[in-house]
Amino acid sequence: MKSKRYIEFAKRIAEQSNYGKFRHGAVLVKGSSIRSVSTNKHRHCSFGTRFRHPDYGDATLHAELGAILGIDRATTQGADVYVARINKEGEARISKPCQMCEAAMRHVGVRRVFYTDKEGKIERMKL
Repeated sequence: MKSKRYIEFAKRIAEQSNYGKFRHGAVLVKGSSIRSVSTNKHRHCSFGTRFRHPDYGDATLHAELGAILGIDRATTQGADVYVARINKEGEARISKPCQMCEAAMRHVGVRRVFYTDKEGKIERMKL
């Protein structure tokens, strides 16, 4: 199953995050090619501010945003994003994108998002 392979890769990317207990990895895929990867980072993201509701605090650089930032719309349009979250032991946890990330990915034309649920199973969201 292709989605499992990309989720496993997103988990490996998440291992590189230095954010602490919420380590996320995201992989942008178009066709069968990986186009971009990112982890979550504890720093402000001005692009995310456009989509972040002010009641939820500052927009930090989520893995999903990092995977689409700076990528040409010809690439993001119709692409899929795979998101995984791991805990300190490397076990998968729920990584459903927040409203800010959903709106940003929709804005750049991402078609579908695959993410891990609380048991580490793969869920899918169509944007």
